[in-house]
Amino acid sequence: MSTPSAPPPQYTAPGNGAQSSEPLLVPGEAPPRRQEDDNIPDDFKYSTSVAECTLPIRHAFLRKVYTILFGQLVVTAAVGAVISQNSSVSHWVLTHIWTFYVAIFGAMGLMIGAYVKQRSYPTNMLFLGGFTLLESYCVGIISSLYDTKIVIQAVVLTLVIFGGLSLFALQTKYDFSGWQSYLGAALWGLIGFGLISIFMPYSSGVELAYSVVGALVFAGYIVVDTQLIMRRYHPEDEVAAAIALYLDIINLFLNILRILNEMNRD
Repeated sequence: MSTPSAPPPQYTAPGNGAQSSEPLLVPGEAPPRRQEDDNIPDDFKYSTSVAECTLPIRHAFLRKVYTILFGQLVVTAAVGAVISQNSSVSHWVLTHIWTFYVAIFGAMGLMIGAYVKQRSYPTNMLFLGGFTLLESYCVGIISSLYDTKIVIQAVVLTLVIFGGLSLFALQTKYDFSGWQSYLGAALWGLIGFGLISIFMPYSSGVELAYSVVGALVFAGYIVVDTQLIMRRYHPEDEVAAAIALYLDIINLFLNILRILNEMNRD
């Protein structure tokens, strides 16, 4: 790959295949109650998926997930803007590129911590905040390598695609969880080809094709993960659900960024 990118999200093994279901909108020890007014029994919160809950609980879970996700995106946009639009800051980070790799591994460690402590408030939020800051730093460094106009176009396209796919995934009766195996195979193929391409001469056509496939893969993951946050997670797992969607958005953005950059070279 021509530019470094954030590590791809990890996904669990696929289910039993696609099947029809109702629209989504019509693991470990349970921690102590987080709020005094929390009247949902612990054995219910940690043993029942969101999709099996009543509509008000589903809506409340989605509000928490997308509120966290919105906060992550705001932080990422702010950090990215500071790095890419401030010449002195961008010069420093590009001349100290080792900080990029430190941030990548640091983000991975904090992400693991957020998953392990996903039901331990406020520890989970501390891990989430650190992960988001380091991930935002990486995105800011990558964005500084591109023209500002292209970055803005990529942001707009990413948000439009994410919004459309999310609404579709929540409203459709079709279960896309069976796509996990195909998306997983494609993702590993992209990773393998990316490693091989390091030792190959640069080709604009190959870079464009690679980025298009990458964008399609993560667009597919947005649909799958949007449905899985309801079917895989419990009502108190909003942090893990937000991280999954956040990583999908970031990887989609990075691929769209490369696509627009290659198209503007022609």
